[in-house]
Amino acid sequence: MSATIDLQRRMLFILHRGLVESRLLAQAGKHEQVYDLADALEPIPGWLAAGTSEYVDAVRENLESFLGALASWVEDMDGYYQNQGREVPPTPTWKMFGEMLAAARVYE
Repeated sequence: MSATIDLQRRMLFILHRGLVESRLLAQAGKHEQVYDLADALEPIPGWLAAGTSEYVDAVRENLESFLGALASWVEDMDGYYQNQGREVPPTPTWKMFGEMLAAARVYE
């Protein structure tokens, strides 16, 4: 097995387990946004494992778009908390993380 294939498989496993754990945390904390995101992203390892460039390109585009929206929202999140009448948490929490992921799904 080549090092590239081995690395790809390891990364896919990490991605998959991370998404499953995110869903479990969301269920426990009732952060439905994280749960929905985990369900939406869970098939990605299967697509990547298929090895076709079409799937890899689609996944890459979706993740790039999502991560760009996430970064933009994080830059503006102080305004979100102010509009909600809430203080920005001094340290990140799982609830805050869930809010960030949910906002990135719709943020432009």
